[in-house]
Amino acid sequence: MKSTTAGAALITAAMLVNAALAQEDDLAAGEKLYTSQCMVCHGKVTAPPTAEPGSAPRGPIRLAMQREAAVRDAPAQITLESSRPGKPAWNAVQLAVAPPYGPNLRGIYGRPAGIFPNFVYSAAFLKALKGMEWNDAALDVWITNPQKWVPGVYMFYKQQDPEVRRKIILYLKANP
Repeated sequence: MKSTTAGAALITAAMLVNAALAQEDDLAAGEKLYTSQCMVCHGKVTAPPTAEPGSAPRGPIRLAMQREAAVRDAPAQITLESSRPGKPAWNAVQLAVAPPYGPNLRGIYGRPAGIFPNFVYSAAFLKALKGMEWNDAALDVWITNPQKWVPGVYMFYKQQDPEVRRKIILYLKANP
């Protein structure tokens, strides 16, 4: 009887160790996925968030396009001129040199949506999501297709693979 109990305990312990190792592997995979798919727009999640107005961007400068009359959160902007005489500028699109497009995601898990300091959220985002808490379910739906959930938001990334979403969310949870 004691050997059966000890055997069951050993099997349970082995299963727990395997689960912990699998989660560590998933966390490492989540970090790689975040780095390759999210960091270009949201910056490093491990760095403390910096959202000071007028602060110099860290890392590469990014080019953002916007079809509005002004880009409020960019330090510099230009309007494209037509390279062909007599032709209008390219749909009057403005280019802006800007720091990462989205807010820093460090500590996003459990945080209310729409509160990152000094970040300009779209009106559609604020109307639909302000104050909602970012949890597994909300992040999963958001990462799947933000435009479908809230038409008019500025995020265009879509991830159809549920395993990729799960690993990215696991990584975000691990970085409060």
